[in-house]
Amino acid sequence: MPEPTHPALDQAISTVPSTQFHGVDGQAVRPCTPAAVTHRHLRMLDVHPGANVMDIGIGSGLSAALLARLAGAEGRVTAIEIEPDIAKRAEALYAEHEHQVAVVVGDGLLGYPPSAPYDRILVGTTPPAIPDAWLQQLKPGGTLLCGARIADLPGAYAIARVTVDDHHQPHTVEIHHGGYTPMIAAFPLETTCRAVDPQQPERALTILGEYEVDAAASLLSSLTETPHIAPTSAPGTDYFHLKNWLIATAPDGLLEATLDQGTGIGIGFLAPDGAAHAAVVTDAHLIANQAESPALEALGALVRHWWETGAPRTHELRARLIREGETWHARITAAAT
Repeated sequence: MPEPTHPALDQAISTVPSTQFHGVDGQAVRPCTPAAVTHRHLRMLDVHPGANVMDIGIGSGLSAALLARLAGAEGRVTAIEIEPDIAKRAEALYAEHEHQVAVVVGDGLLGYPPSAPYDRILVGTTPPAIPDAWLQQLKPGGTLLCGARIADLPGAYAIARVTVDDHHQPHTVEIHHGGYTPMIAAFPLETTCRAVDPQQPERALTILGEYEVDAAASLLSSLTETPHIAPTSAPGTDYFHLKNWLIATAPDGLLEATLDQGTGIGIGFLAPDGAAHAAVVTDAHLIANQAESPALEALGALVRHWWETGAPRTHELRARLIREGETWHARITAAAT
């Protein structure tokens, strides 16, 4: 998807180098969103002079400083951070470099009503679900850009861009490839089953649906004992768009596995005779329990269909928010073909 041009942002980037927010050792706080990612997301947010903006999750402090430049003297930027030390560090850097940012120590899940309503909200982290409080604190027509979970698989992260209507309900919803570090909050995964290799706990498998742990463990073992390994059919960034398309398609037995060859997405099931069949694709490998695995055949058919339908990018998938209590879940579906 072509990035919109934004001369004001280009000017802000040239006057607010990311090195301003590196520590005495020349390093930013960790984890830290790469500057290029911050720049891309600010283009998507499209902040205009005079805007009232909330930035949740200060990180290195770069994003709020750039937002302050974009909003200008007539605008306002409020940065929310739950960790007092990180907030204090950023506040000192803002003062040193004369960035007009108000820093608040607090729980970003609640937003910050005293400075609402906001024209734009940027959330540089991923909540368990999108709080309705963020939508309520936006002005009608305002835009929220945040990390979002698009399924209950561990690696199902993406970027949500949401606008609200006059009643603070979702008006437009877009899901883009990418992701932010999870928030310090519980991530209940009630619709999954997870197995971990007791001998090598870095190996793990999570499958969507109601499965017994023994079934998930059998699927994991089938991928680690004597696996069939071939080159991936979706290298590089293609893999991430394929992964999100598979999540949107939601085939039976959808799973995520972390193996010696890396983390990937695929499908698995138990045959009537109890044999475990599983296949996973990563950005480098295609891994299955055996070369003739029916799971590999099924996954291969899905991947071919993805390619044959134009290898849809994540932002081309249908996106929506589903309300649950005081939160919203971001979900994607593949277009009918």
